[in-house]
Amino acid sequence: METVIDPQHAFSQHVSAELTDAILSLSSDIVLYLSPKGIIRKVIVQNRELGRLVKNWVGKSWKSCVTTESELKIDQLLKFSNKSLKNDSRHVNHHLSDGGYLPVSYATLNCESEGFVVAVGQELSQLTTLQKKLVSAQQTLERDYVQLRHVETRYRSLFNLVETPVLVCKAESTEILEINPAAIRLLNCDTNAVLGKKLDLFFGEDEKLKVNNFLRKTQLGKRNVFETKLANDKTISITLSSFRQENEIYSLIQFQLETENTSEKRRSLETSLQRAIGKSPDALVICDTNGEISYINEAFLELTALPNKDHVSGSNLMTWLARGRVDFSIMRNTLQDSGVLKLFTTQIIGQASSIEVEISGIELDHRTHKEMVFSLRNISRRIKNENTTGQLSRSAEQLSELVGQLPLKNIVSETTDLIEKLCIEAALDLSLNNRVSAAEMLGLSRQSLYVKMKKLNIQDGGERS
Repeated sequence: METVIDPQHAFSQHVSAELTDAILSLSSDIVLYLSPKGIIRKVIVQNRELGRLVKNWVGKSWKSCVTTESELKIDQLLKFSNKSLKNDSRHVNHHLSDGGYLPVSYATLNCESEGFVVAVGQELSQLTTLQKKLVSAQQTLERDYVQLRHVETRYRSLFNLVETPVLVCKAESTEILEINPAAIRLLNCDTNAVLGKKLDLFFGEDEKLKVNNFLRKTQLGKRNVFETKLANDKTISITLSSFRQENEIYSLIQFQLETENTSEKRRSLETSLQRAIGKSPDALVICDTNGEISYINEAFLELTALPNKDHVSGSNLMTWLARGRVDFSIMRNTLQDSGVLKLFTTQIIGQASSIEVEISGIELDHRTHKEMVFSLRNISRRIKNENTTGQLSRSAEQLSELVGQLPLKNIVSETTDLIEKLCIEAALDLSLNNRVSAAEMLGLSRQSLYVKMKKLNIQDGGERS
């Protein structure tokens, strides 16, 4: 170490003890003044928190303030070789009263000629905390890496062992990234020769454009099926689903070779389903959201006493409902709200007479449009519930008992209120508590219906708009 002193200013060679302490404290966190035998005579610290931790060190041996493994380092710091003015830094741990420890990096200055040794320390607790966090992050990273390797191994095993031909490609460029052995066997190709190539490599010129259009139109997360032919003229069906990874969309493609057995099985299943719908004992109707009928089965013709489907083709379902638009609005609103309609009671107007039916339905959401499917069951032969009739008869008997007790004017008023109440309750029941539809059934304005319900103390299950 080289020291340069201004010879013209004597104060440069003589620095006060207070100034020395301040200089040392600015360049370090802890300064210890020690006797040559290692007894702490003076402690200077940088902040109050450290001062609270080291306030009892003065007068004690330096070795008694450190942990067992640090005692040898204290001996090394206090031992100076010939002409040595300092010892290099050593990491020392001080034990604390709460069971913890305070890590400090000490270097010592040889001032034995002045009768003391100076230990200058840098407190390392923040560095130790960062080291612990680093170790913890490293361990977490290693665990995640091991888990990722396990997932990749399971995926790779499943991908290679599955009998379904599968490949993964980029959605936009259709560049093939992975292909499993089953797909290699189906397409009769080599793995290394296929990777990096475009998917349309396997299709004839007539099919390439169709396949590319199919891939472009597939929405993220949706499963789509497309039937096409390979370049070797084999008919296959492609099942495609898309997923996003690192801001890029990829396609998972499954191939299914169409054999005579699979095609026949599919056609047989579709035929069986169509026959079952056509011969169902319940009438089935498929229409759009405006009521335009696109399909009916034989049971609907029997229900309406029509000779053939030509009389229904292109007509509207409202035509056959007793309350027309009111009934259809209730059915459509219920499907839009809950997705299903259950046991809605109304009447179907046939050629000869009207028939009471129960209607259940579902809504089918296609990509381009929506359809509604209704099942109509004839309940005209079902035993009627006599509660309402009995209630009306009992009410009439009670009213007849009022003759002679009240004027005719009052009896007529009571009768009118009773009939209004029964009619309003029946309308609310038929409209599934839809007050707008109930008012339309009764030929009342919505406000008039509210007034009458309040007057007659009628409560419903809640208004639906």
